[in-house]
Amino acid sequence: MKIKLSELRQLNFIEKVILHCHDQSLYLVSVQIDNVEHYVADEQDRFLKSFNKLSLQAKFKDMTVGEMVLRHQSPYDEMIGLSEERSDNTLEVLIGGEAYALQRGDADKLN
Repeated sequence: MKIKLSELRQLNFIEKVILHCHDQSLYLVSVQIDNVEHYVADEQDRFLKSFNKLSLQAKFKDMTVGEMVLRHQSPYDEMIGLSEERSDNTLEVLIGGEAYALQRGDADKLN
């Protein structure tokens, strides 16, 4: 399911912004709204993507975001001797949003 960036700008609050890290440092963006994940599209209905994660983060600077995370899922577990059975190896790192500001003590940046 996709949602346009312009539609996100209409919302008062976005629970979570997820930057999906793929091979060759390509990042795709999804958001979580009402516990449902939606990939973000531009006005031409193309997935919002970039090789520069800071440029993607900047697109959300004027929006109220609960948390922004970098998510990585490695397809290479079997190459390092781990089981070939499908297991969840998702790594999420908090990189922004209100939760990040509060953890860093930057509550004044929320105003």
